[in-house]
Amino acid sequence: MNIRHIYWFAYYNISEPSVRYRGLYALRELEKKYGITYTIIYPGYSFENIAHFIRNYFSILFFRRSKSIIVFEKIRTGWIYGSALKILLWMRPERTAYDIDDADYLKFKPGNIYHFMKNCEKCFVGSKTLLEFTLQFNTNVYLAPSPVINHNCRKGIKNERLTIGWIGYYNAHRDSLLKLFFPALLNISFPVKLILLGVTNSVHKKEVTTYFNGHENITIEMPDDIDWLNELSIYSRICEFDIGIAPLLDTEINRSKSAFKTKQYLSCGVPVLGSTVGENVNYIRHGINGFICETLEHYEHFIASINEMDQQAYKLLSAGALESAASFSLDIYCTALLNSMP
Repeated sequence: MNIRHIYWFAYYNISEPSVRYRGLYALRELEKKYGITYTIIYPGYSFENIAHFIRNYFSILFFRRSKSIIVFEKIRTGWIYGSALKILLWMRPERTAYDIDDADYLKFKPGNIYHFMKNCEKCFVGSKTLLEFTLQFNTNVYLAPSPVINHNCRKGIKNERLTIGWIGYYNAHRDSLLKLFFPALLNISFPVKLILLGVTNSVHKKEVTTYFNGHENITIEMPDDIDWLNELSIYSRICEFDIGIAPLLDTEINRSKSAFKTKQYLSCGVPVLGSTVGENVNYIRHGINGFICETLEHYEHFIASINEMDQQAYKLLSAGALESAASFSLDIYCTALLNSMP
């Protein structure tokens, strides 16, 4: 193996899922399984962050470890941190990679993103759409879809009251939920519980509550007591779902996503109802681990179908979901990274 150490420059701290799943957890797995050591650096203005950055920055410049690679994860701004990393890339361009799992070039000024795409030796991307986009800047682009961590949280039997769940940043997915899923739920006449993990803003909570006013058969939970860094507690909550929802409007931003919430549901054995947008199409197997939903009528129909399933039929669907998790494991992700780092 021609790699002994990884320097990973994250774009944010570990409160961001991308930093944890694509960076920290993968680095830990690589060290545990292959003995590859790592240094992960986050931006920040605390004395500890600044000292850690300076120490490792100059260590790379003057005493870079042999058989090491440098990964710049989603660096997108030209502030002090980003500018310093541009200089580092210019002075130490060999064995470097840019990692991106979102269409950040549509949300931020793209100049810095393009700079790293062009000047790093290679790029790691989280979806096929990102791969196709990045190829115009760099011919060495590798697909590395975001993984789900190893956990033992497993869905049991279907709840007596059908429970439908969603997880994510509500503001980023608000339009998809309001246009592709919420209207379908209004047409459901039997009792359901809707759990939304990620609606934390009081304005958004009021919006959702108001939207379903008058529909007494729909019980809504939008919990605040979520420890997002406690991964096992998150997966335990997902196991409460009977159905995981993954609706996505057909936009370039959504096409670039790595279907992370779909993978989270499936890894717990929770069947998914979702769009064929982005990487969803690679993980949802119609009738095996969930159902493809292209219209409001599809969501309404398959919610009703799952509600009517007996426990045996539901267990088969749940088992199909669980079996599909092998294709996006942490081990698969780490292998993809290693294969792209000769």
